[in-house]
Amino acid sequence: MVRIFIAVIGVVAVCGVGAFVSLGAFPPALVAHDVHKDIPMAVAPAPAPIAAPMGVASALPVAPLAPAH
Repeated sequence: MVRIFIAVIGVVAVCGVGAFVSLGAFPPALVAHDVHKDIPMAVAPAPAPIAAPMGVASALPVAPLAPAH
């Protein structure tokens, strides 16, 4: 009976330590903020390409699997 009680106390202690660590030991990562309003940190995304009309085949990009020796 004493062993069961010690085992239950151990499980509760391990769960308590895990909850404490997950709540506050490791703070969330910092978020990057713009320093100046007129200088954005990220480059603006490129505009979407114009789609080809229906019935016209478009060229597919082809890359070699391995460099030729």
